[in-house]
Amino acid sequence: MKIEWIILFTGIGVAIASLVVWLAARRQAPPAPNPVNLGLIRTESAPAPPGSVSPGMVNALLDGSVVPRDLFLTMIDLAVRGYFTLTSPDEDAEIDDWTVKRTEKPARGLRDFEATLLESTVKDDHTTVLAALVDDAEGVCKKALAELRGAVARAGWFTTSSNVKRRVPWGVIGGVVMVIGLAGAAVALVAGFRSHPWFGLSGAALMVASALLLVSLTRLRPTVTAVGDQTRGEVQRYRTWLTSLQPHDIEPEHATEIFASNLAPALAFGQGAEFARVFDTAATRHHNWGKTLDIDTAWLDADASDLVARVELLNKFLNDGATLASQAGIDDSENW
Repeated sequence: MKIEWIILFTGIGVAIASLVVWLAARRQAPPAPNPVNLGLIRTESAPAPPGSVSPGMVNALLDGSVVPRDLFLTMIDLAVRGYFTLTSPDEDAEIDDWTVKRTEKPARGLRDFEATLLESTVKDDHTTVLAALVDDAEGVCKKALAELRGAVARAGWFTTSSNVKRRVPWGVIGGVVMVIGLAGAAVALVAGFRSHPWFGLSGAALMVASALLLVSLTRLRPTVTAVGDQTRGEVQRYRTWLTSLQPHDIEPEHATEIFASNLAPALAFGQGAEFARVFDTAATRHHNWGKTLDIDTAWLDADASDLVARVELLNKFLNDGATLASQAGIDDSENW
């Protein structure tokens, strides 16, 4: 049998096997748990952040992954809730000059990853800098990240555990298949130089496609359960309300409460600046009417005055934290 035919049949076999493995991996899951009441927002209630989904868990619910950035978003959420104060560095300072200080508010009713982050500042004068927190010898961020992933797993939103996927190195297997496919293409070209190498090249192309299919399993999103689908729907409806918020919706007597309770979720959705701009616009309108609209953000020690500028600083805090985590080798490649 000519080598071109051997490559073709090998490619067909590899393609069929890869497709079967890919389909099996997508379906590999225990039965989904029965839906339970998660205390989320209801359509008949006033808009409010979903109580069972902390800002640090939003990315996991919507994107299927937990990354170090979610920890720093959690720290902002804790600051807004009165557990931390954040001090921004000067414009010419290094990213590790962010200061995090623990307040005297008792740590009650917190999730385990939130409590771990609070414990990171119990030394000395209850103050730490961002770089020291990330580089903590006891691995505070790594521990909190593992606890955050555990909280997502326990929420029952997904059926496929990332731990199961990591037992099989699909990236390596896909890479080997890719190399074999490329080698087959080269052999088919050489062997079929005087005739028609298309059969061999077709088999090689099938192997390359199979390799890409196998590699895709390394980033396969977990399967969403009925609970996860319900929760995601609630979060997306809340996000729609947050996006549609207008300056005339802001009641002066509740302005600080509305801003504080929705800021961290807005940052999680990537809508922080737009959210802050609504309040800045409302404040400007009140000023033109001879009234004041003050939003208390004493938990952020910064020179910026308007809310948009202060939220931009918070985005910088998130980016700086993610950069420091990357430099420290804190893993962000795993799913929940």
